Amino acid sequence: MQGLGIFAILISTGYTLRHFAIEQFLVGSVIDSSAFTRNLEQFDEKFSWLLAVVLVVGLVWTSFVTYLGLRPMGRILRTVKRRGPIQSSDDDVYNDEPGEWQDLGRTVGKLTRGIRRREAQLVREREELVTILGSVNEAIVAMGRNTEPLFFNSRFAVLFGTGSPSAEPSLRERFRVPELLEGFDRVLTEGSTRTFRVRLRTSIHDSDREFTVSVSPLRSIGGGQESHVYGAVAVFHDITELKALEQIRIDFVANASHELKTPLTSVKGYVDTVRDDLKSGNFDEATAFLDVVQRNVDRLILLVNDLLDLSVLESGAEVKKSLLSTAEVSYQALNLIDEHQSKRHVIHIELRANHVFGDRHRIEQVIVNLVDNATKYSPAGSEIKIIWEPGAGVNVGETVLRVKDNGPGISEEHLPRLFERFYRVDAGRAREIGGTGLGLAIVKHIVIGHGGSIAVRSRIGEGSEFICRFPSVKI
Repeated sequence: MQGLGIFAILISTGYTLRHFAIEQFLVGSVIDSSAFTRNLEQFDEKFSWLLAVVLVVGLVWTSFVTYLGLRPMGRILRTVKRRGPIQSSDDDVYNDEPGEWQDLGRTVGKLTRGIRRREAQLVREREELVTILGSVNEAIVAMGRNTEPLFFNSRFAVLFGTGSPSAEPSLRERFRVPELLEGFDRVLTEGSTRTFRVRLRTSIHDSDREFTVSVSPLRSIGGGQESHVYGAVAVFHDITELKALEQIRIDFVANASHELKTPLTSVKGYVDTVRDDLKSGNFDEATAFLDVVQRNVDRLILLVNDLLDLSVLESGAEVKKSLLSTAEVSYQALNLIDEHQSKRHVIHIELRANHVFGDRHRIEQVIVNLVDNATKYSPAGSEIKIIWEPGAGVNVGETVLRVKDNGPGISEEHLPRLFERFYRVDAGRAREIGGTGLGLAIVKHIVIGHGGSIAVRSRIGEGSEFICRFPSVKI
């Protein structure tokens, strides 16, 4: 601004002098016109150079002063626009600025640091929330007033096949279950939490699953106004497996109660009969009655032993392994099977592998339970095979036990649950032939305890084959 002022003064002064010289020439003070003209031209030339120099100097000075004046504002803008955290040491760049600019720069720096810290905190909290919700096994979705999805976790996306919230249809369009939609509407209208049960189809299961759904309102609070419900959060908890376990428990109680009640009733009846006969001096049938009592007591002992065995196996008891002869453990196991039941079938042992590495008592128990299971469900006179063979292909290094029967077979729907505790394919027939429903569960835990695996192959009308794989050692 000072350069422009000097430039304006020079222009006004020069033109004033030039005007005065011309005026003197016109009134006759200057006689030599040619000399006057030359002097006037020289004046104009020098004056023009002087004006140009003053103009350049003025512009340079103005630019320098402007730069000094705007430099603090540029620093402030760069500080605000710069990404990443701002340190308190950044305030030192304003130490060479005048007082007001220095104060303004430091104030802006402090505000920017606070905003950046808050921004980083919000980003971190969001990432933590997304991670936590993503690791939760329950499906979670937040919705707006019109049930449009605002947010959902990965479990919800897996179960119900969703993309991004902005591209998703409303939950009213996605779920066509009246109970669920009614629950959403009541929470959004009344603003109170509700929990209810529904059956829903998912993207990863072949059949409907049962869920308990807890829906809670989302409230907007602030600004001195009353809160209002702007959405809701729904948590879907899959209880299908829990219901299955509950059914298993119910089945076990019913089956165990029957298995306990039947022999106990028989024992009590025969004991009462023997007691009455002894009082009357009749000893003819006492021995036969006591034999029945003994068989029923043995049946009770078997049930208790199975329960204790399963408890020990599930607790992870140590398996004492050694190198065993497959022939020896197989024939010893057959000696433990009920003679009356085993004689009704033809049992063949095929030894393609001579040794197995495992616990003698437990492997015998596997053979006993599998053969006993086969004899119960196979027709009299049918063949049951016990086959020992080395593993092949991906099972190289294992010793494989196969127990195959020619029974009625098992439908495919029962195969996944066959090794569950107390599971019955045919509960009515199972009660007729006895047993606790623990045999296959015990076999599974024994094989797994050896580090092996168990599988079953069966079709209706084609019998069943149980396959146990035991890790072996080099002989």
